[in-house]
Amino acid sequence: MAKQESGFKANIGSSSLILIFIVMCLVTFGMLSLTSAKSDLSLANRNADAVTEYYRADTEGEAFYRMVAGEVKTACANASGHEERLALLEKALGEYYRDGAAVTEVAMERAQALHIELEPDLDGEGSVRVAKWNVIQTEDYEIDDSMPVWGGTVDTEQK
Repeated sequence: MAKQESGFKANIGSSSLILIFIVMCLVTFGMLSLTSAKSDLSLANRNADAVTEYYRADTEGEAFYRMVAGEVKTACANASGHEERLALLEKALGEYYRDGAAVTEVAMERAQALHIELEPDLDGEGSVRVAKWNVIQTEDYEIDDSMPVWGGTVDTEQK
């Protein structure tokens, strides 16, 4: 009977080691899942903030478009010649009118802006064409090159 007890104790020890290993694996995978979920939530929140900021700027851009379209229609209704319409439009839009287009930049977060260029058609009934409507960087992006990274060439003189 003594042999059966000692053999039985050896089985309990090996199964305990296996159980401890399994528990450690589950705890490790649980912590990795928690970390991954936290980073996914952070990324989703940053994406939601960026989308909200873009649509806020887009709404301001739409208001600018409506204002320019209204001024173009007013200039076309109140003047008969192209030069007269152009003079009225330049006076109405002021600093927004540059080089034959109405231009503005709506500031956004993270050094970005919504750049809008609208080209008026003064010869017809006063329509407006969107020439540019895009997000631009307002500050220069500097790449951090302080870490020495292998450039792909082998220096043979060091051997």
